[in-house]
Amino acid sequence: MTMKIIGLTGGIGTGKSTVSDYLKKNGCMIIDADEISRKMTAKGAPALAVIKKTFGDRYVSADGELDRKALGDLVFGDSEKLGILQNIITEKVIDETKCRLKTLSDTKYDGIIVLDAPLLYECNMDDIADENWLVKSDNEVRIERVAARDNLTRDQIMARIDNQMSQREKEKRSDYIIDNSGTLDELYKQIDSLLERIRDEI
Repeated sequence: MTMKIIGLTGGIGTGKSTVSDYLKKNGCMIIDADEISRKMTAKGAPALAVIKKTFGDRYVSADGELDRKALGDLVFGDSEKLGILQNIITEKVIDETKCRLKTLSDTKYDGIIVLDAPLLYECNMDDIADENWLVKSDNEVRIERVAARDNLTRDQIMARIDNQMSQREKEKRSDYIIDNSGTLDELYKQIDSLLERIRDEI
């Protein structure tokens, strides 16, 4: 087996994290762009000071923590502000991702690496991967999931969906599509099939 990099993406509520968790349980190495991003905006991190200066004090609490929900409400209703936020964080996330991949390559890591990135295409991180997978789901299913998980209104959820690259555009750019509109068993069967193909190839 040799190192294989899979780009994994999907819009809000599609169940990308469920797919990522299953891949991890099946022996894949996960590089989570969201996790890296959270570290970049943690208390005391340089990017947090830039966010505060750019968007205002109200998005950082008195004890120095980022108010992610309030900032999300702001940027997901304004594509220009969303672009500004992404520019603040994106370059740092990409650099850290490439650094981790280089370390794995230098140590001759042998296996499947999954680059879990919601903005895989928007940030051109798909170029890093050997192939790219999209997790998709019906809009109504997505809305139900996010409403239950994040306690957001339908309008808030739709604002987030509308400010992401369309699912159709992502489908055009993806090598493989995982449909997560059904049951977990149906989802896992699709993933198992993809993993079996990759392991046969490498």
